[in-house]
Amino acid sequence: MVLVTAANGHVGRRIIPQLVKKGIEVKAADISPAAESLKELGVKEVFIGDFSKRDVLIEAFKGCDQLLYIPPGGLYTEAKMAKQAIDVAAELKVRQVVLMTVTHPNMSTLLQHRQKLEMEEHLIYKGLSDNLNYTILQPMHYTHNFPVKQVWDSNVYNCMYTVTTKLSYVDTKDVGEVCAKVLTEDGHQNATYELVNADFLSPVDLVEIFNKVTGHHAVANQMDVEKMLEMGPIKDSHFQEAIRSLSYTYSKYGLAGNPNVLTWLLGRKPYSFEDYIRDELETLNLQ
Repeated sequence: MVLVTAANGHVGRRIIPQLVKKGIEVKAADISPAAESLKELGVKEVFIGDFSKRDVLIEAFKGCDQLLYIPPGGLYTEAKMAKQAIDVAAELKVRQVVLMTVTHPNMSTLLQHRQKLEMEEHLIYKGLSDNLNYTILQPMHYTHNFPVKQVWDSNVYNCMYTVTTKLSYVDTKDVGEVCAKVLTEDGHQNATYELVNADFLSPVDLVEIFNKVTGHHAVANQMDVEKMLEMGPIKDSHFQEAIRSLSYTYSKYGLAGNPNVLTWLLGRKPYSFEDYIRDELETLNLQ
């Protein structure tokens, strides 16, 4: 059985169905009691607890011989929590650790990337010192960050960076399929895989694709990051600084990756942003 952390988050909830589809037994772990609803997605067991606590982690691992570690985003303790989970996995001699990080964690102007780099480094050293089997997955910006229902209703796509700056993307369905692959196949030990589709798009490009598919006339709008933070519910200083760093870096540089590794792992062309839009429209029953 594989223990999946942050299972009730935006990424976890989209990845778990891909694991279940492949016949993987999932123990979904999350701090929120709402994670109980994941049983509807086919998970075998749900564990609720605070994974910053070592004894809770040890309890969560019971019955599991693999770990898919999805970090809880935005926390200043993100790297510390991941390191502890890796240490516990090594002590318990789990069969495999799959760590989800981000494409280009060495981009130091992005606070969340720095945290991911610390995680990767710790896992690599732990793999060497404790003979721990690991795989690192580095997904790019997720297509689901484009809120289809919201744009459908408002005809506005609000973003926190320059609307002409281009980013690469990846669909969580593809990421979930890769997770299932590396959890069930041999040959992925000590590997680091960049997960990126072929799209390289600005917010303006995203909206143009949305409009082409839907017939709408939506526009992309750059929000002032300080006003957005002032309006938002999260006042944690680390989280807010991470958002500022994201706004700055995306506006100045964008973020690009390469689709070759993901294409090889899937054995097919990755899902595109347009595929995501069409799937979401069907799922949300928007006509």
